[in-house]
Amino acid sequence: MEPVYKYYKPAFRSFYRNFLLMLLLAVLAGVLHYFKSGASWLKWMWIAVAVVEVLAFLYIVVKRATMSLILRDNPDKAEDQEVAFIVCHPLKPFSSDFRESVEIGLANIVHIKMGQTLMQTMLNIGDIVITSSGTGTEEIHAHNIPNPQAVRDEIQVHARKYTMPSQPSAPAAPVVATAPEA
Repeated sequence: MEPVYKYYKPAFRSFYRNFLLMLLLAVLAGVLHYFKSGASWLKWMWIAVAVVEVLAFLYIVVKRATMSLILRDNPDKAEDQEVAFIVCHPLKPFSSDFRESVEIGLANIVHIKMGQTLMQTMLNIGDIVITSSGTGTEEIHAHNIPNPQAVRDEIQVHARKYTMPSQPSAPAAPVVATAPEA
């Protein structure tokens, strides 16, 4: 069987708040320019809008680059049968929290939940929450994953290969030995 290695990143469309902020600021600056042309403070307003838009765009790029949900399923290697969630915090470069990683073995996955807000449903993005048997708490919470239902279903398919059925086998019928009649 072929090994499966899939990487999921937050969707660019998941940063809709930032895109709306950039659009709102650009429209506001355009309206102010239309009504108050020639004002010196308007030049500074345009510069401020441009700086905020560039910062918002950089935030989007960095945030997307620093988060990964990884599905590893290699039947030949036991250490490559897991779901991993890796997050880097670029604002904490010298902290032990700079890079956080959570790995859950496919055999230990108890529950996979997918959640969406109304806006996320319209954009076909959502949050994936994975619970393991070791703690019973939500260990992985990946935000704004594109097509979350398909991702959840794919992780479940791979996890089912490694979970043992928990149904007890049916007891065998008792054998009654009878003596032959003479």
